[in-house]
Amino acid sequence: MEISYPPAEDVSDAALRRMNISRDDYARMRAARVERERHAPAVGTLAPDFTVERLSPTGARTGESFRLSSTRGRPVALIFGSYT
Repeated sequence: MEISYPPAEDVSDAALRRMNISRDDYARMRAARVERERHAPAVGTLAPDFTVERLSPTGARTGESFRLSSTRGRPVALIFGSYT
């Protein structure tokens, strides 16, 4: 899903009030997000191959590994998270 961020001058005053943000703050937020997303892979781009350690249902290390390329041709759902 692609998310667009209209330029600050195209955002209505009412929308800015709903977001509780000033036009200048919105412009700064938009610039930061556009820059960050400039480096993101395009939708449909193949993910790079990687290997990670599998965890048990309780989150304990198992010593088993998972390699993304081992699932080629099949749908895959990956859940990334952090405990920090």
